[in-house]
Amino acid sequence: MGNRILVMLLLFWGFFYSHAQDTTESLSPVSEDSVSMKAPEYAPPDWVDYMEEGYYDTIPRMSQIPQVDTATFTNLLGRYQGEEFDYDKNSPNRIGLFKKILDRLGRMLDNLFPARAYFQFADVVYKLLAVVALVIFLWIIYRVLFSGKRLLAKDKDDDDVSDEVRFVEKNLLDIDLASFIDKAQKEGDFALAIRYLNLLNIQLLAKRELIHWKHTKTHVELIEEIEHKELKQDFTRNVNIYNRVWYGNIAIDKAKYEEYVPYFLTFQSKWR
Repeated sequence: MGNRILVMLLLFWGFFYSHAQDTTESLSPVSEDSVSMKAPEYAPPDWVDYMEEGYYDTIPRMSQIPQVDTATFTNLLGRYQGEEFDYDKNSPNRIGLFKKILDRLGRMLDNLFPARAYFQFADVVYKLLAVVALVIFLWIIYRVLFSGKRLLAKDKDDDDVSDEVRFVEKNLLDIDLASFIDKAQKEGDFALAIRYLNLLNIQLLAKRELIHWKHTKTHVELIEEIEHKELKQDFTRNVNIYNRVWYGNIAIDKAKYEEYVPYFLTFQSKWR
């Protein structure tokens, strides 16, 4: 039984081996250049086979690397070292401070108003709004830093000053302030008496031509006109007392008034 199976296996192996050999012999071998020969058939008319043997034989070969004269480039670089070639410094496109402020205001307006793609605002409107915003900004700086006035609260001078005080200030150089001070003391208006004492200091300096008085000037402007260092310090101290009393909205009694008066009297006797 085993011999029969072995014989059958040998017969099957012989059959398949002969069939595979016939199939191999029936296939013709592919020539080495058949692919490259058929490629031009599907290429455009001006197609060039860059892989063709001998194609690059006509290109001349360099026998040695040429020398480069670096001195020429050094001299060329030296011609462009002057200030006129410093484009970072002399660029006409540099953005100045004013242009930066306008650009920043423009960005602020773009954030405040709808996008221009939906609402077409004329450029002149944006420029006008930028100018108005700049004026308001400068006015705020002047009012807070230079005029000595408060930003939002109304100045006491605007509402709480009587016609008598306005008359005294406009005619300060020709007024005898002693009578006004005595009147305010008798009426118990000690804040007004401090105001008149401060005006007496200003009158003294104006008559000595240490300052140029004008009733529209602020204390900050008057202080800036004083050149004497010690005088400026004494005058500033009295102005601070006046500001604290007049603008502080704090009731001042006779005891507090008598505490402040010596500062003004000392100033007047010292700089008379």
